[in-house]
Amino acid sequence: YVALECAGFLAGIGFDTTVMVRSILLRGFDRDMAERIGNYMESKGSVKFIKPATPTKIEKKEDGKLLVTFTVDGKVQTDVFDTVLMAVGRVPCTTDLGLPAAGVQLDERTKKVIVDDLDKTSVDHIFCIGDMALGRPELTPSAIQAGQMLSARLFGGATAPCDYVNVCTTVFTPIEYGCCGYSEEDAIEKF
Repeated sequence: YVALECAGFLAGIGFDTTVMVRSILLRGFDRDMAERIGNYMESKGSVKFIKPATPTKIEKKEDGKLLVTFTVDGKVQTDVFDTVLMAVGRVPCTTDLGLPAAGVQLDERTKKVIVDDLDKTSVDHIFCIGDMALGRPELTPSAIQAGQMLSARLFGGATAPCDYVNVCTTVFTPIEYGCCGYSEEDAIEKF
């Protein structure tokens, strides 16, 4: 969502703004709302979307501008931009921590730490919260709450797990979007 937030404020202050979308807007958010945000940003003429697009190379030209090579539907294209901001998601820094040597299991694909409902790893005395934990929201308030609740369980006698479903968040795009709980797609799947 950082890419759309930045695109929104850059376009809002008058910059010609293009967003290359690898697959879908606002992964993990309600699809209908994500599309409404994208349509709103595009309809106002403030942001151009190229999708699905995968940047493959950025070269600085003699005039200081940037030549970006990217693929759209398997076809290689290029365009020139003044500035490029890359918002490509997050990858947990778990590979150099020696977690497997300690017996902590990592998800093979994402390299995130596998945890149970109480944030415990495959090792009884090792816990994991926040962005490194598999299946958890990548949101600061979520990690803060998880840390507080883990501390209460470990040192205060509490037993309640952290609620990772009813996490409130906001996306600060030109048409702001706030949500809490299941997306429509997740609710249909669950219920």
